[in-house]
Amino acid sequence: MKLVPLTLLAAVLLVSGCNQTPPATEQPGTTTTDAPAAADTAVAAPAAADTTVAAAAPAAAAPAASTTANVSVGFRFKPAEDRKTSTHLLLKGAKDQDIDLGQFGGKPDVVDKEKAKLAGFPSDMLMGFRSYDAGSGTSYDLAVMNVGGRLLRIVQRKVEEQADKAPEFQTSREIPLPANAVVSVVPVVKK
Repeated sequence: MKLVPLTLLAAVLLVSGCNQTPPATEQPGTTTTDAPAAADTAVAAPAAADTTVAAAAPAAAAPAASTTANVSVGFRFKPAEDRKTSTHLLLKGAKDQDIDLGQFGGKPDVVDKEKAKLAGFPSDMLMGFRSYDAGSGTSYDLAVMNVGGRLLRIVQRKVEEQADKAPEFQTSREIPLPANAVVSVVPVVKK
């Protein structure tokens, strides 16, 4: 029987010993003889406030990240020397870009979904073109694909007229897109 009161007393002492925070009226280091400790407390308070502000900042930024960025893409073809055509990929959006894709022989022919399927272009392409150089019997195929709204992948291949089988497309360039980009295709610009 004597063990029960001693056990209860030990539990009460243990619980009261665990509560190490002083009451709100008792602030450590606020006596007049302990001035450096008061200064340390004053410095610690703004740091705690900064942590609260920093923790709130990501929550405030979260809604902004969910907004979409509209980006329109299209080709621009411009005559160049030696019966070639200078080709550019135009991106219009928050940050406009004019990307030089190089010069291709002949006049590029933009392929629609039906032509792309017949010519073996990637089925998930946004847009593409085929350029044929009659002098060499070579055609150049180029396709632009949207990879998960994160980047545009440009793939190309060179097809020889006498080849039994068209080669696979190879990635030539990747262009990063803004977060949450919604990509739309615009008509070709000719100059």
